Amino acid sequence: MATITDVSRLANVSKATVSRVLSGTRGVREESRLAVLQAVDQLNYRPNAMARSLATQATDCIGVILSARDTGRIATLLPLLERELAQAGRHLLVRFADSGEQQQNAVDELLGGRCDAVLAIATGHPLHSDGCLLQIDGLTDSDQINLGYDFAFASESACRFLFGKGHRQIVLLAEQLLSPVGQQMLQGYQQALQHQSLPYNRQLVLEYGNNPQALLGLLNRYLPFTALVVQHDGQAAEAMRLLREFNLQVPHDISLISLEGTPMAAHLNPPLTCIEYPAEQMAQEAVRLVVSQLEGLPLPAPEQLRLTGRLMPRESVMAR
Repeated sequence: MATITDVSRLANVSKATVSRVLSGTRGVREESRLAVLQAVDQLNYRPNAMARSLATQATDCIGVILSARDTGRIATLLPLLERELAQAGRHLLVRFADSGEQQQNAVDELLGGRCDAVLAIATGHPLHSDGCLLQIDGLTDSDQINLGYDFAFASESACRFLFGKGHRQIVLLAEQLLSPVGQQMLQGYQQALQHQSLPYNRQLVLEYGNNPQALLGLLNRYLPFTALVVQHDGQAAEAMRLLREFNLQVPHDISLISLEGTPMAAHLNPPLTCIEYPAEQMAQEAVRLVVSQLEGLPLPAPEQLRLTGRLMPRESVMAR
């Protein structure tokens, strides 16, 4: 295995010069820099990560905090984040935390010397740190960066699509109505109704929360509706099962659409119409923002940190 001594000999420079080139330090002659890079490539030299960490006070590790219940993002977003971080020369360290206290403790631990930065995904509590902390679809009342999926846009787009298919009685099912995501969903829902000059009926807005049977209560009230908008594909699968128990078929009786579509959507029966969650774009943008923050580069304004999904029509929606 090649060492820094081998590189310095082949490049005919000192070991200090090799170290400065590999750490990106300025003040190295271009001729020497090119010689070092050529030697590194020729010898397939890989710096010792521990030694580099001691020298630069950097770990090249990015922490990711998730909820163990957030299976959709774990399956969809986490592999993409790992790929993007690897391409940026960084490693990934995962922590699972559910409560606000657990999430804050995880942030403090990871930024206490284990990681250079932390990505906190879909946290329902404000997190704080003097270090490099980026939240994805999180709740923040601080100056921390929050990269988010535009649920308001997704909700309005879904409702407008359903209106175009002749639906007027549309149920909205959110995980938690008072959460930032729930408020965005409700905002988009109400905007779509206003655009159609339709009245807002609070009875058609349900909270999933700790009550997976929220839809059951609506069905038992015999309140008429023809379409159902849910937050994610897991809720859609549960809704399909429950509707079948009431002898209601998707889409012949009730059309169904998800706002946070994943690859799972195409494999439901019937295949689920959804607003596709921009997982790949989210991973790319998250890693770009983290690396930019670590390198001291300018960051975008908060209003530029919302990503939108695209409509994927499938067999779970039909015209009235």
